Amino acid sequence: MSAESARSGRNIVLIGMPASGKTTIGRRVANQMGRPFYDSDAEIEAREGRTCAMIINEDGEATFRAIEREVIAELVSKRGIVLSVGGGAPMTCGDLLRRNSVVVLLERSIEATLSSFESATRPLSRSRDDFERLLAERSETYKQLFEFYEANDNSPQLVAARLVNNLTVALYARILVINGPNLNLLGTREPSIYGAQTYDDLVAYVQNASLERKVFASFYQSNHEGEIIDKLHAARDYYDGIIINPAAYTHYSYAILDALKAINLPAVEVHLSDISTREEFRRHSVTAAACVAQVSGEGFAGYVRAMDILLSEKFES
Repeated sequence: MSAESARSGRNIVLIGMPASGKTTIGRRVANQMGRPFYDSDAEIEAREGRTCAMIINEDGEATFRAIEREVIAELVSKRGIVLSVGGGAPMTCGDLLRRNSVVVLLERSIEATLSSFESATRPLSRSRDDFERLLAERSETYKQLFEFYEANDNSPQLVAARLVNNLTVALYARILVINGPNLNLLGTREPSIYGAQTYDDLVAYVQNASLERKVFASFYQSNHEGEIIDKLHAARDYYDGIIINPAAYTHYSYAILDALKAINLPAVEVHLSDISTREEFRRHSVTAAACVAQVSGEGFAGYVRAMDILLSEKFES
């Protein structure tokens, strides 16, 4: 997985209320970035031979949502696309929309939105009251899903250009750095082994290295096995790779081993000290079996080498 391949492979998904400009802006973003563009409503209509409004009116919203989910599942399995989805899709397809994607919330003023409405094609929001009711129902889900916000407050050309420019960082390769128990005590915990620098120093060191490599690094530390496992599960559809220092869990946590295997992301195990020269029980790693490499005894620099391993062509997916 190279940083460039991770960027080019991640999809851009536009969500927002009906008539917020998702299709218009999405097409321009796709053109500017040289990506294929898809509109989930257009794909549904091509497959079903009916408009979305007809499907809802004739078969009911539940049937439409089931069809919509099938179509979106197919679309997000692609790589490097720009996808515009219907206003209600996030309510039932949120898990799909986050998959290998940057989710952009596009918003437009209610006045501008309603002025462009064609009520016959918007069966769920025929009036301002309907629209405001739907907005209230959906806004919290939108907020939970989006990573990037864009106001549709100018010409389509300018809004699309602004979005393309702002997406640069959002499309960086993403690496999750997980640190296990007692690493929050760096600087005071056995400094003769782990050094005098703090956990905050570690985060800053790795963060600087990640920005140099155009990588978006997130950091997580926990003293609890279950929380680490939950974090790994949540990483599955969002990150490109894992750097993990399981600390003492290294030597006996088959649960973390299973979680690393289950999420199917490349991972590198890191240890600040050289575990091969320490106590006998520390020399064996249970979790390394689920990792593409182990880096041990290089201090903070080991995390950066782990990052380079993940980004190397050797482990490109």
